[in-house]
Amino acid sequence: MAPAMTSDMRKTGIDVVGDVPWGAHFCLFYETPADLLETLVSYCKAGLQSHEFCLWVVAEPLTEEDARRALKRVMPDFYQYVVDQSIEIVPARDWYLQDGAFDLERVIDGWNEKLARASAKGYAGVRVTGDTAWLEKKDWKDFCEYEDSLNQAVVNQRLSVLCTYPLAKCGAAEILDVVRTHQFAVTKRRGGWDVIETAGHKQAKAEIKRLNEELEQRVIERTSELTSVNSELIKEVLQRQRAEQALQRSETYLAEAQRVSHAGSFGWSVSSGHIVWSDETFRIFEFDPAVKPTVELIMHRTHPEDRAFLQETLDQVARDRKAFDFEHRLLMPDGSVKSVRVVGHPSTNNESGNFEFVGAVTDITDRKRAEEALRRSEGYLAEAQRLTQSGSWAWNVRTGARFWSQETFRIFGCDPERVKPTWSDILERVHPEDRPAVVQRAEMETTQRVDSEIDFRVVLPDGGIKHLHSIAHPVMDEAGEITEIVGTLMDVTERKRAEALRDGESHILEMIARDARLEKTLENLVRVVEAQFAGLLCSVLLLDEDGQHVRHGAAPSLPQPYTDAIDGLCIGPKAGSCGTAMYRREPVVVADILQDPLWESYREVAKPYGFRACWSTPILAHSGEALGSFAMYYREPRSPSPAETRALEMATHLAGIAIERKLAREERERLRQARADLAHVTRMTTMGELTASLAHEIKQPISAAVTDAKTCLRWLRRDDPDVAEAGEAASRLIKDVTRAADIISGINLMFKKGAPPRELVDINELIQEMIVLLRSEASRYSISIHCDLANDLPQIMGDRVQLQQVFMNLMLNGIEAMKDMGPGGELTITSQYDNRQLVISVGDTGIGLQPEQTGQIFDAFFTTKPQGTGMGLPISRSIIESHGGRLWASPNPGRGATFQFTLPSEGALHQVA
Repeated sequence: MAPAMTSDMRKTGIDVVGDVPWGAHFCLFYETPADLLETLVSYCKAGLQSHEFCLWVVAEPLTEEDARRALKRVMPDFYQYVVDQSIEIVPARDWYLQDGAFDLERVIDGWNEKLARASAKGYAGVRVTGDTAWLEKKDWKDFCEYEDSLNQAVVNQRLSVLCTYPLAKCGAAEILDVVRTHQFAVTKRRGGWDVIETAGHKQAKAEIKRLNEELEQRVIERTSELTSVNSELIKEVLQRQRAEQALQRSETYLAEAQRVSHAGSFGWSVSSGHIVWSDETFRIFEFDPAVKPTVELIMHRTHPEDRAFLQETLDQVARDRKAFDFEHRLLMPDGSVKSVRVVGHPSTNNESGNFEFVGAVTDITDRKRAEEALRRSEGYLAEAQRLTQSGSWAWNVRTGARFWSQETFRIFGCDPERVKPTWSDILERVHPEDRPAVVQRAEMETTQRVDSEIDFRVVLPDGGIKHLHSIAHPVMDEAGEITEIVGTLMDVTERKRAEALRDGESHILEMIARDARLEKTLENLVRVVEAQFAGLLCSVLLLDEDGQHVRHGAAPSLPQPYTDAIDGLCIGPKAGSCGTAMYRREPVVVADILQDPLWESYREVAKPYGFRACWSTPILAHSGEALGSFAMYYREPRSPSPAETRALEMATHLAGIAIERKLAREERERLRQARADLAHVTRMTTMGELTASLAHEIKQPISAAVTDAKTCLRWLRRDDPDVAEAGEAASRLIKDVTRAADIISGINLMFKKGAPPRELVDINELIQEMIVLLRSEASRYSISIHCDLANDLPQIMGDRVQLQQVFMNLMLNGIEAMKDMGPGGELTITSQYDNRQLVISVGDTGIGLQPEQTGQIFDAFFTTKPQGTGMGLPISRSIIESHGGRLWASPNPGRGATFQFTLPSEGALHQVA
């Protein structure tokens, strides 16, 4: 009996054979290689074009290259099939023999392995042709057994096998063996191909013919009346055959459609538990079709995490007997996971009357993976947009429909579940000052075929303002018409705020550098910060000198009664936000003034003005001492955002710089005044010590003036007045009085308190004046004064009195160092101009300096004099340094010491200032 074959018909490409079903196993007898090539090329070509995997086993006299060339001639795209690995051409000895011996089971396993791989890759099936020219007599019996076994192996398999035999190597017995082990044979007779049926086929046909003839005769003999009945019966048989063929084709189409779509079918009788699966359902679950499907088998293959759900679902549909549609996962033997969709509809079996479900099982693994990949991609995109505060949008120009990403909704402050973006919604959010520009840009986007950008602001429902940057790109159809505008929307509020704060910071630093009034600087600082956040009010409080009470610093936006109320309050552990921050020396954040215990004593002060949140940061000096506080107020409970925290830190830092600079400036002024007072006291002390010498210096020109006056009178009282002599005496009188007046004026300047304005000073002239004042003091100790003054010395801009004090101090120190050395002391004063600066030296021949004293003598309160204060030289050095110069001392090689100082000329002095 011939083995069963599947109903799927396949084109063989061999005209005399036509179509054969899967499971066909037939043979071909050939005389020449040309006959063989003619048949096998058509056979393989038909298989490749039907999306079948082809295996061509060649034997001499044909070679692999012969087969490839022959296929290439009839199939120009043949090598594409080679690249896709849709065909293999292998030598017969490699396929059939192993170590020179034929192994039946190995060869059949080889066919099955090729079939499994082809099915896994989605091929319709496997088409095989194998030549037996290699076959030797010793292998004939084994090969016949192989052919007979192959008949059974191809049953219900998507496999068709064509075996080729050279007639030259086959005798009558061999031909009979071959025909017997195949379903049919093809051979060439009288120049044409013919099909040889097997004996079983012939006997079956002959028996059918004999029985038909007998039946026909009996029917004719019985009654001619049955002719019409028989005719109807024949029609019915034919119709049934056609219906069966149509059903067979339909089932074939359905099976192929299920395979291609990865959708299998099932039937489930709830009462009996009987389940029917299609071939594709078996493939989806990866069960052998010989296995009987059961609910337990399905549960076993179901993913452990989905088993409870599946059992509950099956129990419910069994009770409700309603249509169902659900998804679950399968855990396959190799550890992989599949996702399936199961759809079932209730039905009643027409034959048994039993209730059942019929439906489909679809492998949706690829779809699930694609959906998961899409979800991940969308998730990554959404997260990236959230982190970068960049949304995406699209606008269909033709329909007006708009799309916003989640981040775009967040940027506009809209709920994506409640708001569908429209043009009116967008314009309503846009800042009124920016609407004309936005409208104009939108109109341009619909006509211009270029990318565009725009910056604009939006006003949020809570009154907050955001700065946005949008980029638009037109999408055009094949005709070049704009169909859609797509773009991005970036929230650049933080960037704009940072830029504004940087600009404001630069402006505040400029004010600080210009020594602007502290009140004005702090007020501008407060306004810079307030401008960055909607509804923000700021204040600066200063800590009083007692370190316990707060004083108003700047609060241009706070109500005046409120600032008056908190002015003078004491800091402490529960003194609101500002007082507590200064007390703790750390930031204090109060999110709700009405609830926070820190405001318990001050709540009633803030309540009338609607203040609900107050965050304060102490302004600290470099030493860590509290100087004040910078506070932010809001009229609704809230905590600071990162941007507000950064702004608060920046403002506190700048306020600290401004306050410390003011304090430093005040401290410098106090120090300058103290030094001036000390210098004045020192001058007074020195002048007091020089009273006798100064009196002598004043008395001398006055005495000379008296003598000159008397002489003048004497010349005038003569009987013959000598006017010329009297005039000379009067001139001498004027000169002496003028000299006395100059001495008194110089002394008067030394006694004056306060800093006169700087003026151009002639240093050589100043030296001469001081020599006049101190000449008598030097003469008391027989000390001579010598000068070596440069003629080209330029004038300098300086404080005349302070420079007089320096010369007086240095010259008196020299006289002091020489007064006990005996007569013959010399005080030498020189001036010169070198490298754009004046170099002055005052040298003596006194007791001199020890090397270690050259630095100590300029320290405050250091003195080598028994009655000295130790302040003369430090004051002198500070005066010279305030003029941009330098003062130092060095011992002379012989006796005494020399003090030198430099003063920049007028141009150099301006550079120092």
